[in-house]
Amino acid sequence: MTLTLSEKYLSSFISEHEYDHIQPLVSEAHRQLENKTGAGSHMLGWKTLPEDYDKEEFARILAASEKIRKSCDVFLVLGIGGSYLGARAVIEFIKSPLYNLLPRENTPEIYFSGCNISATNFEELLTLCEGKDVCMRFCLMYLRYWLKHL
Repeated sequence: MTLTLSEKYLSSFISEHEYDHIQPLVSEAHRQLENKTGAGSHMLGWKTLPEDYDKEEFARILAASEKIRKSCDVFLVLGIGGSYLGARAVIEFIKSPLYNLLPRENTPEIYFSGCNISATNFEELLTLCEGKDVCMRFCLMYLRYWLKHL
């Protein structure tokens, strides 16, 4: 894939000598990215997506999602702080932040909890789950926190 920079809207606040000044830095960053030699080079798996991915892991994810869809009305993702934000970001990106309010077919409601220790918040969550089959996913840090404080 090739990226091209359109300078159409940049010329009013970036001068030609600024491009010349940063070019060696951009070239070096590009070289390190392509050669996988820079900081964070062990996290470049995204560069070969979507052609190259762990197909066995993907199959496990699909199987888990099918099991969740078939076995519960509510899916809780529990995590403290930012530990559930990855799951939340993906669901909100693929579906909507208003996922539970939109028509759904054969999928559970999804709730995220753990960003606070509000008794009211927890009580409201229990009310939403009342009388429903519930599946939970504990994000590791959340589980460690609660096991430590029980």
